[in-house]
Formats: sequence, structure tokens, C-alpha cells
Amino acid sequence: METAAAPDDLDQVVAQRVRELRAAKGLTLDQLAALSGVSRAMISRIERAEASATAVLLVKLGAALGVTLGTLFEKPQPKPDPVRRAATTAVRTDPETGYTRRNVAPPNASGTDIVEVMLPAGKRVAYDNIVVIPVEQFVWVLEGTLTLSYDGLVTDLGPGDCRVMRLDYPLVFENRTDQPARYCVVLVPNTSGGLRR
Repeated sequence: METAAAPDDLDQVVAQRVRELRAAKGLTLDQLAALSGVSRAMISRIERAEASATAVLLVKLGAALGVTLGTLFEKPQPKPDPVRRAATTAVRTDPETGYTRRNVAPPNASGTDIVEVMLPAGKRVAYDNIVVIPVEQFVWVLEGTLTLSYDGLVTDLGPGDCRVMRLDYPLVFENRTDQPARYCVVLVPNTSGGLRR
């Protein structure tokens, strides 16, 4: 039975994926830096697995490369397994906020990502410089309370509540309570161009 990857292993996977995706698009470090708003030096450190990048930086890189954050944590598989086991799935802890994330959907599941997230009490994650990708994001709260700020609208979500939005405006996830908030983020490709707010 496989064991879950250690955080250092995840940094290696991210390094490899960023290098591969950048090469596949024919981008130099400078070009990726210009597209993503992430410095050339930081991208270079990420590609050498010398930096454990924050989720905010990885979202910017993923968007510039045309992929979701979850894709950066997946090793390409020629024949994906239709089952993902929780016991063998790596959990990544964001170095800035301490929030944890774990990919839930099996790799290459029709382009849909399902991610389980735990945001510690009193923490916030702000995605300020969104690069628009055609994805709808569903945020479904499992435990605790989560506050979302999107397109000028602030929404409090409790257990069982779900919010849908496009990845086209700055977005803030915030836990204003003294208890952790656990939620799922489901990213679904949307090529229809319709906008749900």
C-alpha cells in the first residue's frame, strides 16, 4: 500500500509540474513571471523545489499555465486510477496561513477538481490578482463557519451551505471564528461563458 507523500515530496511534485507545464507552453521564466505576476526568482526557486510556495502564488502560476491549483500537486499518470484513497493522498500545509488542502477527486476526473480544505481559526487567504480561467468554483462548508468575499459581496457560510462563483474576481476565504473551518472546493470546467454569481 502506498503512503501519503511528505510535504517535501509535494514540493518536488510542484517543481516538476511547473517546469513541465511551462516547457509545454514554450514559456521562459521571464514570460511566466509576466503572465502570472510571480517574480522570476520565486518561480525559479519553486521549480528547483527550494521554496514551499503559498497557495496564492501557486494559484497565480496555475492560472497563467491554464491549470487549477490541484493540477500542480498531481504527478501525470498514463492510466489514472478511478479511486483516490485518503490514506495515500498527500496533505499540503500552506506555509503562510497553516491551512491544509488535500485533493479528493481521482486524477484526471473529467477535469473536475475536488479539494478538502481546513482553514484554521482567525486565518484568511486572499486571492487578489486572479487570472481568469474558465472554471466554476463551488465552496461547500462541512464544519465551522467560512466567510467569502467575492465581487464586493460578503457571504457567511455554515455547515451544509454551498456557494458557487467563477474564478474571475478577487476572492477572500476567511475564518473569523475561534474554531477551524472545514470545507470542500469543487472546480468544474465551464466553457459556456455563462457567469454565476
